[in-house]
Amino acid sequence: MPEFVLSPNILVIPILITLVVVELGISRAMGRSVYNFQDSITSINIGIMSQFVNATGAVISAFMYAVIEMKYGTFEWDMSNPLTWIFALLLYDFLYYWVHRTGHEVNMFWASHITHHSSDEFNLSTALRQASTGFYFKWIFYMPLAVLGIPVQVFVVVGLIDLLYQVWVHTRLVGRLGWIEYVLVTPSNHRVHHGKNDYCIDKNYGGMFCAWDRMFGTYADEREEEPIVYGLKKKLNSWNPVWSNLHYWASMFKKAGQQDNWRDKLMCFFAPPAWSPDGRSAPKPLSEIPVADEIFVEKTPLSIKLSGLMMTVISAVVLVLYLGTKQQLPGFIQILCAATAVCAFALLGYFWTQGNKKEFER
Repeated sequence: MPEFVLSPNILVIPILITLVVVELGISRAMGRSVYNFQDSITSINIGIMSQFVNATGAVISAFMYAVIEMKYGTFEWDMSNPLTWIFALLLYDFLYYWVHRTGHEVNMFWASHITHHSSDEFNLSTALRQASTGFYFKWIFYMPLAVLGIPVQVFVVVGLIDLLYQVWVHTRLVGRLGWIEYVLVTPSNHRVHHGKNDYCIDKNYGGMFCAWDRMFGTYADEREEEPIVYGLKKKLNSWNPVWSNLHYWASMFKKAGQQDNWRDKLMCFFAPPAWSPDGRSAPKPLSEIPVADEIFVEKTPLSIKLSGLMMTVISAVVLVLYLGTKQQLPGFIQILCAATAVCAFALLGYFWTQGNKKEFER
């Protein structure tokens, strides 16, 4: 029987879920509605599923980084020197800016990142709605750190710091923060990033620091006179965690299959998301987007809500057990565990979505 080993990534799971519950309680006390039950449960389930997949996929990133750092690392860095950590964090966040920007401006990478933007709400549960398909390309962007010789331990820690910082900016309960808006990414800054208002599109990519957006012309201030509408211009309309990761891939391959020449087929993958063969590549204005129907907002049956909540609790417990024993499991068993989790979420997600539609049609 594998021995359970407690690690930082395991401790983070109950902390994040607790923060979601706390924000929900505060919002209710303030009389503000910032949560939709099934949307938030879906966000958490998407996050749990991504941890099953990325716990195995992340090995690729760490392995490639360690190999390049060992063979080609240019400088020696003193891990006891605070300047090493400060420099590594600043450079990591700069590279994250380009990871994030590429995830919006290249169709194939948007196919992964779109999962994070598929919620119609904006709250701490949205921060957990992470893709299960991003590990295949993100590691490439961070190789300059390896070439500079930044130790892999520093890379992992600053990456975790940058990631955890981004959790708290997914809230509507915190207003503008004065001079901090000019230095750090804030909730106000990140609300713009998640908006589908015309002025919000492709803005505010920073992870911790907003300097990169200001430097490269992708910064936008939140407008009090124009309330932000969250989510995708083309609604997902599904509670299925697996489909949230695959729906755009399906439409992208379908679009590529409809093209008559190889150039246009490739453009479906490497052009911006709004690209079209006829040259009309401008994003569709929000004013032309149909008003969303309420099927996935108000009509969710109690049975679906309860089963979704039960799946969240069970899968969170299983995830903790898996992460605590993963290092002692053969690679094949790790892949099998991740595949089993994905299949379970796909099956239940299908029934949640279909059950919701049937309830609406009554």
